[in-house]
Amino acid sequence: MGEGIGPEAGFWRGMGELGKALLTLGRSYRRYDWVTQEDERHTARTEDGWNLALFRYRPVGEPRPFPVICGHGMAGSHYIYDLHPDCSLARHLAAAGFDTWLVDLRGRFDSWPDGGPDAGLQWSFDDFVGRDLPAAVDRVCALTGAGQVFWLGMEMSGQVLYAAAIRGLAGRIRGAVTCGSPVLTPPTAQVPGVTSAPRSRKRGRVPFRGGSRFAGPVLAYGGFKVIDNSFRKCNLVPLAVARYFRNGIPDEATDLVDQFSSWIREGVMRSRDGSSVYSDRLAEVRLPLLVVAAEHDLQRPADAVKAAFDAFGSPDKTFLRPGIASGFSVDYGHDDLLAGLASPREIYPRISGWLAAHCR
Repeated sequence: MGEGIGPEAGFWRGMGELGKALLTLGRSYRRYDWVTQEDERHTARTEDGWNLALFRYRPVGEPRPFPVICGHGMAGSHYIYDLHPDCSLARHLAAAGFDTWLVDLRGRFDSWPDGGPDAGLQWSFDDFVGRDLPAAVDRVCALTGAGQVFWLGMEMSGQVLYAAAIRGLAGRIRGAVTCGSPVLTPPTAQVPGVTSAPRSRKRGRVPFRGGSRFAGPVLAYGGFKVIDNSFRKCNLVPLAVARYFRNGIPDEATDLVDQFSSWIREGVMRSRDGSSVYSDRLAEVRLPLLVVAAEHDLQRPADAVKAAFDAFGSPDKTFLRPGIASGFSVDYGHDDLLAGLASPREIYPRISGWLAAHCR
């Protein structure tokens, strides 16, 4: 009669099985690892010594006269613009003749001062407005020889554009497209890290990255309702979404997240020192604008974006609200506006068409 397995042997057998399971999981996750497919990488140096990563997609065919710089949202990155050959606004713009540049603002991936990431560093919205945007614009102009550029701002980087225009820092920006960029976000909005999870803080950071890297691919393919906050289930490309969550989400500085929290709590958008109250000066935003507000954006509601649009003083402004009521195939959400199943067919041509019209 054989003897049973002792406690120690059982423990090590269990550990072996766990190791095999983790190895299998790790191998399955590798298919979601992704790097964007830019032609060149460059760096923009800010006046306070940060090195901002720039990703260039060279134009196809006859180049347009003005490059396009594409910025990301809070806890976002350049990845949102190039997640799949069939779901890439960056490649679409390049194919339309635009010298296209993606920028990672400070505090994510390769955008750090000399010496690399430092847990003691903080940054705020004011840094993006007064330092990062001017540095990116100047660097792209220097590398291309262009006198002006277009700015394409996703969520937070659209707000950065508004503030820069108010402060007189957008003189080399010929026109701008903003996507999901209100000025005043209502407290009912589901803004990650601000009005919804994650609420934790760890060593000066709001920890977005760890959870998104491992839960994101599961959410992308599992059809869970929680993903609706970012991508509509009816309009997602699972592989693109898995890649975005796996690779494109950084941790964010507590100073920045707390700044957004105070804006929502107090119903105002302003600089940290209070010297510039942007929400009181929207009539000073006078450059040409295409303002896009996704109908089902739970993070930055379309009505809030429309309120900002109405207050801008630009004599050349266009509002687009992608949703079924406006003739689109789906009510777009926050991130699937730029990286959704129907975006290449319905959204990208409208953006490139507006940019082309404003090259003249």
